Amino acid sequence: MTASKPLPRALVFNCHITGLAVARSLAAHGIEVIALDPDPRGLGQASKAVVERHKCPNPLEDERGFVQYLLDNAKRWEGAVLFPTNDEWVMAVARYRSQLEACYRIPFSELSVIEAVLDKRRLYADAHHLRIPIPKTFTLNDPKATSREIRYPAIVKPAEQRRFYDRFGVKVFRAENAAELVRFAREAADLACVAQEIVDVPAGGFYSYCSYVAPDGEVRGAFVGRKLEQYPEGFGTGCLVVGEQVSEIVERGSAILKAFGYHGISEVEFIWDPSRKEHLLLDVNPRVWKWIGLPIASGVDLPWLAYSEAIGQPARAGEPRDGLRWIYERDYALLAQSRPLSPATGEVVNAVWDPDDPGPFAQLILNEGPGGKYYCAC
Repeated sequence: MTASKPLPRALVFNCHITGLAVARSLAAHGIEVIALDPDPRGLGQASKAVVERHKCPNPLEDERGFVQYLLDNAKRWEGAVLFPTNDEWVMAVARYRSQLEACYRIPFSELSVIEAVLDKRRLYADAHHLRIPIPKTFTLNDPKATSREIRYPAIVKPAEQRRFYDRFGVKVFRAENAAELVRFAREAADLACVAQEIVDVPAGGFYSYCSYVAPDGEVRGAFVGRKLEQYPEGFGTGCLVVGEQVSEIVERGSAILKAFGYHGISEVEFIWDPSRKEHLLLDVNPRVWKWIGLPIASGVDLPWLAYSEAIGQPARAGEPRDGLRWIYERDYALLAQSRPLSPATGEVVNAVWDPDDPGPFAQLILNEGPGGKYYCAC
């Protein structure tokens, strides 16, 4: 609370694992957090960090309806800071920014920048100009020609992951031969995909540059995390991540964001290529992401930095702390059934379990029962 009036609230949507970390971060600073989600089973909605929970339209099914929902509630939530947690929510806000920013605070770039960052073709072209190495990548303007040039196995990956995932149930297609690549390219022809040769990434070879960049281009906080385990194997999401600062990744991650003029929270993904002996740029996620709880716990509280900037009281993070490990308990346990894993030892940040906030873990257990799982591409 300020001397005159309460601090603006924060709207977090959807509010599952990522939303839980954002809500806990902001609530720790005294911010009232409101959770919006089409599905009441999202873990963040069960947290005491959330003061209100509301069911809202799903932007994948009714984007205009979701935006209208925000506009209809603008009077009671006026001035709230918006925290979308997946691409489709980011895009909905960005597309209708001119209407929404009259009522709400939006702590990230405008639509043209978001679209450019998410377009893999544009991203890789700009990386090439900046001399940031990438995996060998091909357009799919002529799938048959690409199928003859690319080395197999290869992948077909989309510009906007969530629509691809909702249609096909996977994050990428893996093509073992030319016929499969051509078929996959045709099936996803409307989703702006590229084809890419698969890099033989060693265990622990996935890194992310995580930051908050202010509208004036200043990096207010930055952190590098390394994924030690991911689930499902191959093209899953991190379930064990360690803080490990790598200067080359910091330089390349900040350079690509600067090239696009992006501001806001983001995750820039890299992989280590042992044959080329360098880190390759993979993706940019212009939003919060699943293991954002790790930089928060390591002293780089990205949601707070974005919120502070949005209300006109900018803050800066100090140097990040290395060595903390973040674990998503469910996926780590499932993966451990198949093989020995990197240990979750030392100081560990749990994605869900908190003895002072047990509600989300209880919801996690319920989601494994007959009530069904919460559906999220994260």
